[in-house]
Amino acid sequence: MPVELSRDEIDDLLANQLVGRLGLIDGDAPYVVPISYAYRDGDIYAHSAQGKKLDALRSHPEVCFEVDDVVSVDEWRSVIAWGTFEQLLGADAREGLDVLLDRLRPAAAGGASDHPGAQVGMVRTLDIPRMEEAHADLGRPNAAAAVFRIRLHTLTGRAESRR
Repeated sequence: MPVELSRDEIDDLLANQLVGRLGLIDGDAPYVVPISYAYRDGDIYAHSAQGKKLDALRSHPEVCFEVDDVVSVDEWRSVIAWGTFEQLLGADAREGLDVLLDRLRPAAAGGASDHPGAQVGMVRTLDIPRMEEAHADLGRPNAAAAVFRIRLHTLTGRAESRR
């Protein structure tokens, strides 16, 4: 039987997953897309190339975010959170990118956080060729990618375990 997760358990699940599902409104239709993300201080940090997702986020900033850890059909944990999209600009965008890179770099490097190519690989994922250009370009309307934050305001979590 499913049980409610505590706030500490919710934070733990959000902090330890790499991919979540972002629910948003595109025009008048729901749209769900998986994103890689980092969780810090109650906020979700992510990035996106220009396109449908960013257009929808800018038009309807209220979103839903879901993450889960499924071992089997009767052993799982899940969090659903609601929040508000904010595109980050300038120094905030650089800080958000750093939060994201710090979280994703070890996974991109196979767990080796000091892998010399990890940062370059993540920047390529952002479609930005060099870090200096990434920092100069962040937050500009025509940038190849945007860094954003979801300010979470409501969180709920459930779990089921065979134990």
